Amino acid sequence: MKKASRRAARLTSIVGDGKLEQVEALEALRLAAEAATDALPDALMKCETDEQRRQVVRQRDLVLLAFLQSLNKSLKLTGAAFEQTAQNLEAAAGEVQKKAKGLKDATEAIHLFADLVRLAGSLALAFGGGG
Repeated sequence: MKKASRRAARLTSIVGDGKLEQVEALEALRLAAEAATDALPDALMKCETDEQRRQVVRQRDLVLLAFLQSLNKSLKLTGAAFEQTAQNLEAAAGEVQKKAKGLKDATEAIHLFADLVRLAGSLALAFGGGG
């Protein structure tokens, strides 16, 4: 019984006891969407096939979708894990534009937005239903 109580307390602190604010979370998502959109032309130039281009565009679209979907919702989970995710997302957004200028091939272009997709998706989970 003690393990369950500790686990419940730990889960509560992960999701609800942080200082993440809605404006901060939305700003991180906005920066990621903007960085992905700005880096898109460089990434597409390295693609050699239509399938590679579709993969790059899909990943950019996922980052943009995470931002757009979060605009209509309220921030529900504010824990330290989500706060850290927002910080990591902002840092990754800054790196994407730098990396886009130095892409060597289509594989790098396809993987350019991988961190943004993962982090934006994770941060979007902090938003609940309703507006």
